[in-house]
Amino acid sequence: MIKINTLLFALIIVISSCQKKTIQPKLGEIVEAIYGLGTVESESVFIAKSAISTSVKEFYVREGNDVVKGQKLFKLDEGAIISAPFDGRITEIPVSVKENLFPQSIILTLINLKQLFLSVTLEQQGAMRIKKNIKAEISFEFFRNAKILGTVETIYPQKNAFIAKVKIENWPEGVLPGMTADVAFEIDRKKEVVLIPANSISNGNIIFKRDGNKKKLPVKIGLMDAEYVEVIEPKLLTSDEIVLP
Repeated sequence: MIKINTLLFALIIVISSCQKKTIQPKLGEIVEAIYGLGTVESESVFIAKSAISTSVKEFYVREGNDVVKGQKLFKLDEGAIISAPFDGRITEIPVSVKENLFPQSIILTLINLKQLFLSVTLEQQGAMRIKKNIKAEISFEFFRNAKILGTVETIYPQKNAFIAKVKIENWPEGVLPGMTADVAFEIDRKKEVVLIPANSISNGNIIFKRDGNKKKLPVKIGLMDAEYVEVIEPKLLTSDEIVLP
C-alpha cells in the first residue's frame, strides 16, 4: 500500500511539472529607464600646489574648517600668503609646516559644499539614449523614502567612460562630495498599453491560447522595464493566456 501511494504521488508531481503556467496580458503603464551609479561632486574645488621647491611657514586653517572667500589659508616661506578663492571647507592638508615641498606638491584642498552635482557613470548603450534635460530620480541609501529629482545638464566621455552630469535643485541635508546614489533616468513612459512578463518571451516568440487554440508567434515589443514588456504585435487580448516557458 505504501509503494502504491508513493507511485501515485510521484505521478502527480510529473503531471504537474508538465502543465506549464499561464498568465494573462494586462493593460497598464510602463516606464522605461536606464540605471547608473552617481557620485556627488562639487562644481568648485581649489587645490593649492607649490610652484617651486619651498615649504609652508604657517597654516591659518585646519582640515574640516569652514572658510569664506578671501580668508587666509597659509603662508609660504618666501612670504606669499594664499587666501580662499571662494567659500568652502578645507578637506585636506597633506603637508606639515617647514616640510620640504617639491614643485606641484599638494598643500591644501578646499571644496565648495553648496555647489554640488551628481556625476553618473553609464555604459555605452545607455549613454546613447540619454539626452540633455531628461529627468532623473535619485535614491541615496540613507534617504530611501525620499524622492529626489534631477535633470541631465550634459553628457560627455571621460577616460573611456561616459558621464551624465545631473543637477539637483533640492539636495538633502548632510550630502557631501564622494557620497554615492542610485540613479534612474526616465527614457519613455506609456499608459494603457498591453503588457506581458519579459520572461514569457523565448527566442523572440510567445505562445498563447485563445478560444481553446494555441498559437506560437513572433513578438514585436516596445518599452520594457525590469519585469514587463509592451507588446506591439501580435494584437493580444486581456483574455488570452500566455504560456510561460
